[in-house]
Amino acid sequence: MPGRFRLLKGISSFAMLGFVSAVCAGFCAAVASTCAKLAMSPELQRKIWCNFLLQGFGVGATNGSPITSACQMVVNLARASSFLLVFLFNALMWTLFVKSLRASSSSATATVTNTASNFICTALLGCLLFGETLSMQWWLGTSLILTGLILIHYNSAPLTNDQGYDKRE
Repeated sequence: MPGRFRLLKGISSFAMLGFVSAVCAGFCAAVASTCAKLAMSPELQRKIWCNFLLQGFGVGATNGSPITSACQMVVNLARASSFLLVFLFNALMWTLFVKSLRASSSSATATVTNTASNFICTALLGCLLFGETLSMQWWLGTSLILTGLILIHYNSAPLTNDQGYDKRE
């Protein structure tokens, strides 16, 4: 077991808390945006819930039938719930992001990790829940953005006396 976690050897538990918090914050942001998409698209909610209700009861929908009115009620309830979940997940995201800022060595580390997690989780949720396809151009663009964020992070590392920075100046 000694060589098993070699990559994590130099990372303190406090820094690991910052990393995990930033990843979770990015995930919460992706879930919040998914809930917003569900809250603002009644057609999507109708497709999800009405098909579920109709298949569950094995009834064909006709205008004015109890299934149709129940379907509309479920759609409205699902949209309202999704709207509330947007606020819940955004609050959770900000809480985790602030925690990651406190535990990270720099704000750039937390921001890069959070953004990367958000991009990847948003892409996966879009594919899994909505059947969205991501082109090679999207992946290339995301890779370039994340590479730029990483470069900004490494360029924002604090200078030490070894690098020619003198605090007396």
